[in-house]
Amino acid sequence: MMELLCGKDPIELGIKTYEGWNITAFLDHLDACEKCSKSQESLINKLNGIIGGKGA
Repeated sequence: MMELLCGKDPIELGIKTYEGWNITAFLDHLDACEKCSKSQESLINKLNGIIGGKGA
């Protein structure tokens, strides 16, 4: 499970669902959250590793 820097739960935010990861919700959160947006590259890399993307 990925930990967001703001401390919010990805499940409660709709980022992690029973179907998998909601990339749109993740990107929307990065745009809206000041704490997470400061480290968005790191968080995107973490999510990329979780979902098995390029560079994982």
